[in-house]
Amino acid sequence: MPAFRRQVPVRVGRRMVYLDMFAEGERVNIELDGATTHGSPGQREIDLRRDALLATVGILVVRFAHRRLVHDVDEVRRETLAILATRRT
Repeated sequence: MPAFRRQVPVRVGRRMVYLDMFAEGERVNIELDGATTHGSPGQREIDLRRDALLATVGILVVRFAHRRLVHDVDEVRRETLAILATRRT
């Protein structure tokens, strides 16, 4: 697994966005979402708008639920590595 930078500030236009785990070379941000924070439809809409904003500057956002991260670590790791491999230049 590559080294990720955590809580990386990125300015997109006038907005400052903080990335959970950023693989800078691949321009991939891994977001670790908890159900209490990201479970409502309103919050999901906010997340989707934020992801679309980051896409405008070439950053792919990949979201994993906290529950999945805890209970399916190996599969999350495999998916993450596969995604990163497709983004390498």
